[in-house]
Amino acid sequence: VTHFVPYDSPLDKEASARATTVYLVDRRIDMLPGLLGTNLCSLKSGVERFAFSVIWEMTPDANVKSVRFCKSVIASKASLTYDQAQSRLDDPDAQDAISASLKRLNALARILKQRRIDAGALTLASPEVRFSLDTETQNPVDVELKEMKAANSMVEEFMLLANIYVAERLYSCFPDNAVLRRHPAPPADNFVALNHALVGLGQPVLDPSSSRALAD
Repeated sequence: VTHFVPYDSPLDKEASARATTVYLVDRRIDMLPGLLGTNLCSLKSGVERFAFSVIWEMTPDANVKSVRFCKSVIASKASLTYDQAQSRLDDPDAQDAISASLKRLNALARILKQRRIDAGALTLASPEVRFSLDTETQNPVDVELKEMKAANSMVEEFMLLANIYVAERLYSCFPDNAVLRRHPAPPADNFVALNHALVGLGQPVLDPSSSRALAD
């Protein structure tokens, strides 16, 4: 993105003021112009794109043997929606190169996710809500909850892995400037009323002493 958005340029200042892309019921307000966000800075099938990559060498049981950070050229083999990727994962007869790659990635992602959970990761993901709108009035007429499938989780795991290794690299190179976002344990007082209600229902109380305890 920084190739197209010079530092402190008007476009950079506008994107900084917006901070993120905002999704509304019937539209989205982009942080960057569509030409960049959905075209020049996005991976497209069969099109070469300059990128900055985190490349891992991993064992079959998802242990990272080495990692490198480099400028790269990515030539995407296929642009798939989550549903399209999921259908390939679910189809035992899909053995083409792309489907086989997805299945290998998914196997690694499942191991990575279980390892995070075993280490005490707390999952608080809220389901994504989609609205169907009346074409004339634009009023919502139906609501649908987006199901979190293996394809979604697979992408999430490798995004998290990239974040982890980039954070470690930043800290090792710029220890005085690296910023850590830390979520402190919630105050025990926040759970008093809930635990009181659980006791009244004959249910075990929640232990908020750590993310692991709360997840369990």
